[in-house]
Amino acid sequence: MNRTQDHYDRLLGPVYTWMAGGFEAAAARNRQQLTALGLTGWPRGLAVDLGCGSGFQSVPLAEAGYQVLALDLCEPLLAELRDRTGPLPIRAVRDDLANFAKHCDTAPALVVCMGDTLPHLPSLEAVAALFREFARALTPGGRVVLGFRDLATHELKGAQRFIPVRNEPGRLFTCFLDYQPSCVEVNDLLHERVDGAWKFSASSYRKLRLDAERAAGMLTASGLVIEHSSTEQGLVRLVARLVG
Repeated sequence: MNRTQDHYDRLLGPVYTWMAGGFEAAAARNRQQLTALGLTGWPRGLAVDLGCGSGFQSVPLAEAGYQVLALDLCEPLLAELRDRTGPLPIRAVRDDLANFAKHCDTAPALVVCMGDTLPHLPSLEAVAALFREFARALTPGGRVVLGFRDLATHELKGAQRFIPVRNEPGRLFTCFLDYQPSCVEVNDLLHERVDGAWKFSASSYRKLRLDAERAAGMLTASGLVIEHSSTEQGLVRLVARLVG
């Protein structure tokens, strides 16, 4: 088990949907983002959701008419997604996102990797290898949508590195960032009220320092054409298309 998977299984997975503000709110944000990026005008077919979590992207994609292959390594989050699938055409698979192509019955029309999943990869070389796999797997004209947090351009200092993620009576979630040259050590701190007493849990993992320019360059080097690139409040959005 790798460090990121262990972090999600032990601490983050069980509270991830709550941390994001609840499923409906998170799915609504993704519907809006995907629509703004051009989803309504893209051809339908197979959509692959990498790092699907509990389905913030998978459900909106299925509702929009895609057959969805959803991959993640966190079983509690996949279980949430399966509970929500109902009649929607979503197939949830527990596997590393780098192995997505072996689960595809047909060439994907769309690959989505949002929710800050991309920086979980172990190196920039692993990111470049994944992008090359996108180019090999996609149907001609197929698209890639990436969303991740830019941890490379601006480095938080001092107390700025403590980020209150979500707090409510009985549960507090705080994140502390420790910047290193090629990555950021993300320390998640969870306080929960259990049987009248506070329980404290902490765990950490690493995220790559990746920005829009570098990611776009690797997509281009893989044979994809950039259709959209933006960074707003540190959140990167990229759309690339396989010309064919």
